[in-house]
Amino acid sequence: MFLDEFWAFEKSNCSWPMEVDMPEVERYEILVIGSGEAGKHVTWTFAQAGHRTAVVERKYIGGSCPNIACLPSKNVIRSAKANWFALHGAEYGIQSGPVSTDMKGVLNRKRKMVEGEVQAHLDRFKATRAELVRGEARFVAPKTVEVQLNEGGRRMITGDRVFLDLGSRAAIPDIPGLAAARPMTHVEALDLDRLPGHVIVLGDRAWPATRRRGRS
Repeated sequence: MFLDEFWAFEKSNCSWPMEVDMPEVERYEILVIGSGEAGKHVTWTFAQAGHRTAVVERKYIGGSCPNIACLPSKNVIRSAKANWFALHGAEYGIQSGPVSTDMKGVLNRKRKMVEGEVQAHLDRFKATRAELVRGEARFVAPKTVEVQLNEGGRRMITGDRVFLDLGSRAAIPDIPGLAAARPMTHVEALDLDRLPGHVIVLGDRAWPATRRRGRS
């Protein structure tokens, strides 16, 4: 039951329906919501210090950085740099044949890196004995969350201390006509398996990669 339902039952003086199956509340000393940059280090530090610790993660283990942001972008930019040096080898005394970009190869290289990073995070959670709970959490009482588990079912977890590491999400700005153009955020751009013929960039963070791939 959720907070508004508690209020409704209290106000109407109704009794709890017999069919409601409330999971047992599990208690942890440390409860972290989100396994991103701050959340994972808080989790590992407290767990290593001997505190019973759980972290709830809805989707990206380790947060955006190793999955869809910092590290994948650097990985793709590295491929773009390799392309640039191959194209300009003569300037460095290197002779080579025709150079082309295999975006499927670039994408596979990036995905292998992400898989390795995720596994490294899983190993770290295991080594510190922190419990990683895969699912979406919502507060139902002070310091208590209900977690809808990704594989089905739910858990009720409470923490003596609760830390929020909720991160951020890519958003499409409200610019007239932009949505109709079906723009990409960095998430989709880093998952391309083809090299676009033309690119328009709103904001300058992706500029180095697009330039080095020979597109502007």
